Amino acid sequence: MVRSFHKKTVILLVAVITVFLLSSFAAQGKYHFTIMEKVVATVLAPVEYVFSKVGYSLQQAGMFSGQLITVYRDNQLLKAENERLRQNEEAATEVLAENTRLRTMLDYKKGAPQFDFVLASIIARDPGSWTSTIIINRGSADGIAKDMPVVTPQGLVGNIVSVTGSTAKVQLILDPRSAVGALVQRTESRVAAIVEGAPANPLTPRMVNIARDADIIKGDKIITSGFGGIYPKGLSIGEVLDVINEDGGLLKYAVLKPSVDFDRIEEVFVLVHSREPVPQLPAPATTPTPQTGQTANPQGVTR
Repeated sequence: MVRSFHKKTVILLVAVITVFLLSSFAAQGKYHFTIMEKVVATVLAPVEYVFSKVGYSLQQAGMFSGQLITVYRDNQLLKAENERLRQNEEAATEVLAENTRLRTMLDYKKGAPQFDFVLASIIARDPGSWTSTIIINRGSADGIAKDMPVVTPQGLVGNIVSVTGSTAKVQLILDPRSAVGALVQRTESRVAAIVEGAPANPLTPRMVNIARDADIIKGDKIITSGFGGIYPKGLSIGEVLDVINEDGGLLKYAVLKPSVDFDRIEEVFVLVHSREPVPQLPAPATTPTPQTGQTANPQGVTR
């Protein structure tokens, strides 16, 4: 308490002396007043310096805050612009990819004038059987009917199994329920059999009921035979990956890699009309009967 009292006394004394000196110098004229100004300036200089520094710091802080707000706003604008450019780039990439696919399909259509096609887009897949059926956005209103073949420039996709006015369901050749007459394209072979889906390996259909000694090897190209009246002859089905002998029998089967990448197809052609002749199966051999001279089939049934 004593020390605090002494400090207050000293401060009061200094203040009184300062006031006295100010009054004295003010009464003595301009020159002495100037000296007094210097004294006051000297006394108040530290205070002015502190206030000046504080004011400058506040001014700088305000400017910095404004700059931060401007930078944040510019950053948000740049982010929005980058997002817009990214979306435009994605849209342009998608349009370019679609144009490439459609150009390929148009070239295929021009190269197959014997067929009349309807272009369709895939709009759904059966979730319960992803490799069995697809839905396309064309139906009876577009001339689509049951059993019409469905193809891409790469090869055979399947056939129409049901139709509505604006949509149709396509059974893929990967479906185990499908059956496509097939032929080995190699000139030295020309082995004919049936291609069907394989339940255990949905993406690799099989060519079945092949005689054990039939000429079919890895790498052979398999095409439609045209037998049966649904698929025209010569559509690509796939390539032989392996030939496997069946246990305890006289047959074998071939594992195929499909020509079509079924995970990536987006558009297909429905073959609504073909001007190619339908191949005919050879007639069964007949022999004359000894008694009547009539012909009979191999089972002995008289015609």
